[in-house]
Amino acid sequence: MSRPRHDAIPGFSSVAPSIWEHIPPLPIDPLSEKPEIRAPHLVLLFSWTGANVRYVRKYTDKYRSIFPATRILVISTSAKDLCFRSSANKQARLQPAIQRILSYEDVEGILIHVFSEGGSNKAVELAEAYFNTTGNRLPCSALCLDSAPGHPRYLRLCNALRLSLPTHPILNCTGLVVGGVILGAIWFFYRGFKGSHNNVISKTRRRIVDPLAWDLAVPRCYLYSHTDALIASHDVQEHTREALEKGVPLMEVCFEKSAHCKHAAEDPGKYWDAVELTWRRALVRGMDASKWGNVAKEELTPINMFGNRSECDTDSEKPGPENVGIAF
Repeated sequence: MSRPRHDAIPGFSSVAPSIWEHIPPLPIDPLSEKPEIRAPHLVLLFSWTGANVRYVRKYTDKYRSIFPATRILVISTSAKDLCFRSSANKQARLQPAIQRILSYEDVEGILIHVFSEGGSNKAVELAEAYFNTTGNRLPCSALCLDSAPGHPRYLRLCNALRLSLPTHPILNCTGLVVGGVILGAIWFFYRGFKGSHNNVISKTRRRIVDPLAWDLAVPRCYLYSHTDALIASHDVQEHTREALEKGVPLMEVCFEKSAHCKHAAEDPGKYWDAVELTWRRALVRGMDASKWGNVAKEELTPINMFGNRSECDTDSEKPGPENVGIAF
């Protein structure tokens, strides 16, 4: 008897809490519908904290159209996951995903796509759990980071809180005041006692360039926006500089007007061209192009996809102690 399908994402079945799998109807690992691009064996998609499956489906549908013969694992996260579960607890809950990956016949070609702080944290937990389980790094061939990683900033957290509250003026105002006090207490606790660099967001920034769990020679793509109300563009740029210093081959793609985790909606062509280019670079890096299809190396030369980089370089909100806290 087949496993029940996850009713929120058509074509997916539940593997475990917060983990869903799509098994394509086509034979595994043929050429994609674009004949010049060989498909990844697996797409691992880590959604943002509390993501509505209606929006997650837009990305899974796109991947199913680009790579119709590729398996997809969607791993979601909640505020409880991000803020209150320990790293050991998160990694234990990810064991079903690890066992599923190990059950596949060929997992050398994995495209990982993470969203925001929740997705990036869950990705580093999976990478570390995979290493602890197998003694090997997660076989990631390409990594795309959407709206991540940031720094924990109090004012931006308050704005994110405001957007998540009911639109009724009294409820919104009351919730913002109460939530702001709670966020302020947490900010004070980390700044004064536990240490400003010991929160989950700051740790995730460091862990996503940890060579023990990640192959730092794997191509990466950072997708971000100057107008993101939660993740500051200069925080992402700071991380790209740190990654470059470690030798990570990467590409930055800056969007001018998109909101948090909505860059694909602003310019779908630019967004998905960047994702596909990152995968193309992985093919050329990983093995002989003849094994993966007709991939022209001249097409894979790193290109500038910023648009106007100056649009994303701003002094309007430089880091400062008054604007640093603990992120949810």
